[in-house]
Amino acid sequence: MLKKLFLISLILISFNALACWKVEGTLAVDGETWKINQKFDHNKEYSYPMGNFILNMSLLPGGKKKHKLKFSLIEKKGLSHALVTKGEDIIKEKTTKEIFAKGEEGQPHSIITIKITHI
Repeated sequence: MLKKLFLISLILISFNALACWKVEGTLAVDGETWKINQKFDHNKEYSYPMGNFILNMSLLPGGKKKHKLKFSLIEKKGLSHALVTKGEDIIKEKTTKEIFAKGEEGQPHSIITIKITHI
């Protein structure tokens, strides 16, 4: 009976609950800096309004202790939006990584400093 209860409880646990990450870091654009401190789940996109910019990020599972970070930075210009930069990079767990993102033509460059830790 105990084995059945254990197996049922394992089935009911969501695998996303096992893949929670604490993401800490900063975004720097045009001399302005914003902090990032958020819980992430794999394969979900998160959007952060930061001044005149919107940072979209998602964390995808990768190899052992490495994960792929996809990001895009959009500038709000009145009622329209303009893409500043987008890309992806490999992030190691518990290691701070600086991503220098070159801006699209006529757009500023940005620096994303990020660290992920398993919760």
